[in-house]
Amino acid sequence: MMYGMEEEPIKQFRTTLKTVIKNLSELENIDVAKLNETVEDAYAGYNFDGEDEVILHDTWPDITQDGQYQLNSKVDHENAYEFTLYITVNCGKATITNVL
Repeated sequence: MMYGMEEEPIKQFRTTLKTVIKNLSELENIDVAKLNETVEDAYAGYNFDGEDEVILHDTWPDITQDGQYQLNSKVDHENAYEFTLYITVNCGKATITNVL
């Protein structure tokens, strides 16, 4: 412990939209049962006008079958940007191939 010096609080920086896109783009081989939770985690630290709850639009369809899907996600704010996630599912594992 250092005497005579005040400890500064740890600064917590806000996550940017660019970071959210990067986080989403890096999701590979995610168990489809955990995909919703993993996508929500990719938004950690991001908020839009004080809102940070993530909604996975229109209740994501069942994506347990192999194939390609387009699913939407956004922060629960009427003016927040909505992402289209291009997802490939193979053998119960999901990979995000593009984020628009």
